[in-house]
Amino acid sequence: MIGRLPRDGCTLNPIILRLLVVTLCGLLAVNTTGQNFVIDSIINPTSLRHVVEVLASDSLQGRFTGTPQAQTAASFIAEEFKKAGTTPVAGNDGYFMPFLTSGDSVKLGINVMGGLKGTSKPDEVIIFCAHYDHVGTKSTNPFDFSKSGRSIRQGDTIYNGANDNASGVSALIHLARYFGQLKNNKRTIIFIAFSGEELGLKGSLRTVSFFKSEQVIAVVNIEMIGRPISKKRRQAFITGSHLSDLQKLLNKKLFEADKEFYGRKFFTTDPFPDENLFVRSDNYWFAMKGIPSHTIMGCGPNDDYYHSPADETTTLDFTLMERLVRAIAISTSIFVEGTATPSRLNTHRINSGL
Repeated sequence: MIGRLPRDGCTLNPIILRLLVVTLCGLLAVNTTGQNFVIDSIINPTSLRHVVEVLASDSLQGRFTGTPQAQTAASFIAEEFKKAGTTPVAGNDGYFMPFLTSGDSVKLGINVMGGLKGTSKPDEVIIFCAHYDHVGTKSTNPFDFSKSGRSIRQGDTIYNGANDNASGVSALIHLARYFGQLKNNKRTIIFIAFSGEELGLKGSLRTVSFFKSEQVIAVVNIEMIGRPISKKRRQAFITGSHLSDLQKLLNKKLFEADKEFYGRKFFTTDPFPDENLFVRSDNYWFAMKGIPSHTIMGCGPNDDYYHSPADETTTLDFTLMERLVRAIAISTSIFVEGTATPSRLNTHRINSGL
């Protein structure tokens, strides 16, 4: 035990001071090594691929909202959330949040939700999310994607949605495993797999009123991270990044973690401003409540396999996925641990397109 400081304000004995420094450095090294071990053991190409293969398999018939195959996908995700250590969120049916879509054809959608309660700031919430639905098969989907894709197999009628968005759900499940293993989240983390995104963001619309907006610190939505923009552009981008300082905070954390590997601007700004991607994914309804809510993407809608039967597991780059998911896990730790809070959004700027 270290004694009291002398009353005259003298400094500690140099030997004791050196021992303190060595001890603190050792503790920091153990903590860093532990986190590195966890991230290495959990977030890797083989494991990421496995989840994508399950969700993008032909047996799930493109996971169209309201189909039995979509319900099978929801059950798989719920089981993975459970195994990751999350618990059901009060107000739901276990891990499930069922809802009815609106429009010409009413369908039963099922959001999947699991949580890790915060240790010291449980009323402050960080949300990670991704949609798991896709557009089904040529006989079930209401869209015309006849011009999509470049290497469709003869007779292929299933829109597997490996990149859109089995890749994002795989990231979501692995983040649940990662933070569930660390058990150091000061704030509560909620993981949500949305249904009905392809029908007009129906699942996230149902969910946004479930939370008190002032309690949600940030929403990190993950979409299409399995392929890069191009061979040379292999960094993720963040939609609507000019509307808050979330991107700046994430990049700062990554630079501090490994400046040689990540650089100063690992997450870039949206290179497709004319596509209005910020308002086309599940971050949108949360953003309209003023919550700093953005989508992290690996490629845009100009991707060769977007909404195509050719969006198969074999077209994904799982080394890229590993890199992006690790970057998300490392950078968002500042929100999870309660050491940083992104600025709120000005909804007027969203509506005016500024």
